Amino acid sequence: MLSPRRYRPSMRSHRTLIVLTVVSLVMYLWANSSRVVRRTDHYEEKIEASRWMQTAMDTLRDVQFPRGLFIDDVNDPNLSAMIGQQFSPITTETGDLEAKWTALNPNMAAIMVGYLLKLNLQPGDIIAVGMSGSLPGMNLALYAACQALDLYPIVITSAGASSWGANDPLFTWLDMESILLERGILRHGSAAASLGGGEDLGRQLSPEGRRLLREAIQRNHQILIEEPMLERSVERRIAIYDSLSGGSAIKLYVNIGGGIASLGHSRNSTLIGDGLSEILPNVNYPRRGVMHQFNSRGIPALNLVNVAQIAREHDLPRSPNPLPAPGTGRLFSEIRYNLWVTAVALIVTMATLIIVVLFDRRAMRLDRPGVDPDTLM
Repeated sequence: MLSPRRYRPSMRSHRTLIVLTVVSLVMYLWANSSRVVRRTDHYEEKIEASRWMQTAMDTLRDVQFPRGLFIDDVNDPNLSAMIGQQFSPITTETGDLEAKWTALNPNMAAIMVGYLLKLNLQPGDIIAVGMSGSLPGMNLALYAACQALDLYPIVITSAGASSWGANDPLFTWLDMESILLERGILRHGSAAASLGGGEDLGRQLSPEGRRLLREAIQRNHQILIEEPMLERSVERRIAIYDSLSGGSAIKLYVNIGGGIASLGHSRNSTLIGDGLSEILPNVNYPRRGVMHQFNSRGIPALNLVNVAQIAREHDLPRSPNPLPAPGTGRLFSEIRYNLWVTAVALIVTMATLIIVVLFDRRAMRLDRPGVDPDTLM
């Protein structure tokens, strides 16, 4: 003999469905209206750095445009005047156009602020920096963060540049720095420079290319580092950093781009990875550079080479066109819901559902004699 069919509640009633719909809609609208835009931590420093970077880029463009160079709406559709040529006499290696383009986002400066604040750096702290002409956007982003946080960077630059970087012999990265220093936009520029490229001596360049780099270093009044061996170049750089720090502690070493003296070997960038490293990975490096020497002293390292990865991790667009305005994106603000309102809305909705089900159960009981359940389900 079949057992009696157990009760299952029905939502057949139009009245109960209407009540549920109205309550759910009202609670949804109430919870949705509780959204607020919350600024991220250190918003003021991030926005200051991004605006500084935009000002610096505008200044360099205003200087470059009258010269009639690099106004290229194909490779530089934002007309930043900071995307160089594919080849020039001072081009040290092939480069990625997308990386150079992505690095020019002024909000890249906010990423640098975030990196530096992770180390709890204080105003006046000294950091050592090795940069090149390959990624002028990343160079500006770091300078912007140092300006916003009032840090003192001691910078040594590899004057050569890869494709699409600052590879105009008359508008090298050192020339860009000088323009910003002369106009009072930049407080601290490079303290010394090398040719860069192979063995830090520009070995893959022509004699003409090396001559042009030496001229750029001389006209920008930089100390020339031109040692016969890479290991000697590394030692010379460290000596300069130590001398200019005046005995104060160097709190961080930053590498931007693939400078051979900074990294020791091009493969080391992959072995180290991008971002902050308190201790470098314990692997068999082909050669060791300035970054390794400082890290052996217990100085953290910040490696900035893979622009696409850095942008992806921080939700910045790749190859943006047009360039975003300073202060846009989740680096600066996030949409948050009021959790109390959301919780109350959920409780009210669930309570209404339970009440409606109980009401429906009482009003439309399926276990009454003579009722066919199939007519109500």
